[in-house]
Amino acid sequence: MLLECDHHEVQVRAGFAYGSLGAVPQDTVQLDPVQLDPVELDHSAVLMLGILELLHAEHEAGREHVSLAVLCKRLDIRMSTLQRLMTALSEQELVDVSTQKERLVAALTASGEELSLALQVA
Repeated sequence: MLLECDHHEVQVRAGFAYGSLGAVPQDTVQLDPVQLDPVELDHSAVLMLGILELLHAEHEAGREHVSLAVLCKRLDIRMSTLQRLMTALSEQELVDVSTQKERLVAALTASGEELSLALQVA
């Protein structure tokens, strides 16, 4: 049986746990999922959460649509990266990307607004 915790492996064999501490009787090994380090989010997930947060803040300020150029500047990312992330968010129906006056703009969908509100509470 293999258990992975924060990139460290603990092997449990024949009643003993083997890890960085050597062999320890298995009954003394306590693996509490609440105490384990949470899995780190990858960079794309963090950026997508940042996009949702920015769109939520703009919506709260009365601006329903935000240009993609503004999002790029605020997040300090390239347009190609933003467009890839917006495609993923659009596929999940969290944001809507459209054209206004020949520029790309984004807005939260109802589902995106619900998610961003839930993230604000958490």
